[in-house]
Amino acid sequence: MSIQSALSQLLILIGMSTQVTIAFADASISSEVETELALGQADSDLQKVDVAIKFDIGGNLANDIRYTFIPRLLMAIDSELYIDDPDERNYSKGNGPLWANRHGLIEISEAYIDFEAWKGYWRLGKQQVVWGQADGLKVLDVVNPQDLREFNLDDVEDSRIPLWMLNAEFDVTDDSSLQWVLIPDATYSNLADAGTPYFMTSSKYRPDANSAPFPVVVNKAVRPDTALDVGARYRLFLAGWDLTFNYLRHYQDVPVIYRRLRAGKLEVSPVYERNHLLGATASNAFGDWVVRMEVGYSTDTYQLRSDLQNDGIANTPEVSSVVGLDYRGFSDWFLSYQWFQSKLLDYDGDIVRNRQRMQHTLLLRRFLLNETLELELFSLYSDEDQDGQVRAKVSYLISDELRAWFGIDTFYGDIDGQFGQFNNTDRFVLGVAMSF
Repeated sequence: MSIQSALSQLLILIGMSTQVTIAFADASISSEVETELALGQADSDLQKVDVAIKFDIGGNLANDIRYTFIPRLLMAIDSELYIDDPDERNYSKGNGPLWANRHGLIEISEAYIDFEAWKGYWRLGKQQVVWGQADGLKVLDVVNPQDLREFNLDDVEDSRIPLWMLNAEFDVTDDSSLQWVLIPDATYSNLADAGTPYFMTSSKYRPDANSAPFPVVVNKAVRPDTALDVGARYRLFLAGWDLTFNYLRHYQDVPVIYRRLRAGKLEVSPVYERNHLLGATASNAFGDWVVRMEVGYSTDTYQLRSDLQNDGIANTPEVSSVVGLDYRGFSDWFLSYQWFQSKLLDYDGDIVRNRQRMQHTLLLRRFLLNETLELELFSLYSDEDQDGQVRAKVSYLISDELRAWFGIDTFYGDIDGQFGQFNNTDRFVLGVAMSF
């Protein structure tokens, strides 16, 4: 990207922010500039050099109505994560970047209003909704789709794709509340494009059409242009426990890959399919320990088959759960362990993945120098393919406005596994973030 192009994009974003500021003179504005460099461990090639600029603009439209507007510019100065013609059919017509190519993107990250009415708290607009107790792997935190261009390496908050929705919460009693969400935004997860480092190749998630003994025709993804997802969460504090009961009727965020043999050709057709998710969470503190539990039941999950029976897909219910233990008993230390389980309830031997999958995560975090220096080690292991990842990071808070970090991201295991498929993408990461 040329300096002139980068400056032009920056001026556009500042201009948009200025127009909003003029329209709402009482606006409060904060901003953050973040630069991150990723260097491949094996070949020393640059995976990315990104500069992200984000403005957070907020103020009052009226005494009881507050607005938030967050535009974002990402400049991919040198990046393998983006291509000239990105496949963005995952976005609805009202969502997605205003501009995107291999040089980066401009987007309205979030834009919503908050107000109180009819004995409830309302948020209307483009936003994120976070459900669940798990860190890293998801069980109930599926209200928002995810940007997977860096698989799971991006910060969770940055990887969620905000949706246009109505989000309301009502106090039922002093110790309980009811939240419901109405989502007319048919936007789904953004998968890594072919030719980029984190493009899915595992046979458990993407069939190898190139090995088919027939000519292959790949159709465009079939997606509902108009769809309505509905969810509700009841939250209750009882005897020291923080409990929730969740329901979400939604289209799953990754398309199902159907394969049909027609007229001597293999047709590959990605289709977004509906699912009902029911779940519950529970957490409580016992001295220096915190216990977290989460369970979810999906009525329909579409698993790849090794044959073309039923168009190469088996539809089966799934139960997923996680148990987490957090410990803060050591001064300036935080330790966390999580045990994830996933079980397919209607299983047959032609399904590519295992009936039961277990994954474990361990997080160690150490604070030094009055909590200005943070050392973090995260590891994940999956028993299905004996693969996983290890991430190490050192962060230093130079001042209240300036933070720097260095990290290592490593994948290992079977190259056909969920994590092992990325074992040639190991990288060093260096970043700086400044807020104003």
